[in-house]
Amino acid sequence: MKFIYLILLVFCAKLVQAHEPDLSSLMIYEQNGKHFLVIKSSLTAFEGEIDYLFGKNSYKSPEEFQLLVIKHFKENCEIIINDIPITLVNPKVMLGHETTLFAEFLTVPKKISSVYVKNTLFKDMPVNICEVILTFNGLAQKQYLLTKDTKNEVTLRLKNNTWTVVKASKWTYKNPNLLFGLLFFLILTTISVLAIRQKKKTI
Repeated sequence: MKFIYLILLVFCAKLVQAHEPDLSSLMIYEQNGKHFLVIKSSLTAFEGEIDYLFGKNSYKSPEEFQLLVIKHFKENCEIIINDIPITLVNPKVMLGHETTLFAEFLTVPKKISSVYVKNTLFKDMPVNICEVILTFNGLAQKQYLLTKDTKNEVTLRLKNNTWTVVKASKWTYKNPNLLFGLLFFLILTTISVLAIRQKKKTI
């Protein structure tokens, strides 16, 4: 099974490279009693936003670039659970072809009834699609696409262990190449979720 995951991971990663600046993912997951937020996208996407907002000469080292990414993240990512704004602490940026931003939730309500997610980190991209993945322990997993049509935000409510979307906007985009890339990006992200869950089971 691990070998199959690896083959699919490599295959999908290569297929999605051509369009990955338009794609990103935001995952909220729980591990060892703590909650984390992870945002993944290409380094090109992060560089494009930072260069556009702060200027190409705004950083002279990877460390300075990481600080600007964190500053941008704090101003453009918002999580609200049960109508309570969540404080995100200890943000860290791992640079690479696929760049990853981690942050930890300071506190989370014990019983979750609704989650609001807003992610405008890549709002200046001509087309930007962010897959939101919720994987709270004991609750149904939920996936949702944030786009400009949805104003890069969504409110999800939980009832009878089923997530429903509040005030959803209809997304329509007919670029077949981007849709093809999105399909494999979703497969890649799903594989990552399965791998994380499998790892947690073996711990």
